[in-house]
Amino acid sequence: MKKSTLILSLLLFASIVTVLYLAVDQYNYRSFSPNLEDQVILGEMTMMVLGNKQYQDIASKETVYAIKQGVSRFNGGDPSSMASYLVSVVTNKRSYIFTCVDQACTDVSNRNWNYSRYVENDPVLPLDIDE
Repeated sequence: MKKSTLILSLLLFASIVTVLYLAVDQYNYRSFSPNLEDQVILGEMTMMVLGNKQYQDIASKETVYAIKQGVSRFNGGDPSSMASYLVSVVTNKRSYIFTCVDQACTDVSNRNWNYSRYVENDPVLPLDIDE
């Protein structure tokens, strides 16, 4: 009987660990992945970025490789605030992060910047496919 109890205990432990892992993984995915409503907001924010004077100045001086949209629900103050949404403009020198200037998102502004992978790496496209 002891052997079967040990096997059942191990199965129970493995099941609990698996369920906990899947729950944390799903929580992290939802925290950083835009849903359909988020995608609409981010699409409109991207259009605002493209019309923004700061973006046009950046695009005239640097090579723009990508515009990435993101959401982070780990905003401590209010997870549903407009501060959770951002649009990154990735250039050959750095990535510029645009966010809304107010809760109503009447305009966007470059609030921050960080490292760009294109400082050290070439663009990904066109793909080098060996046929």
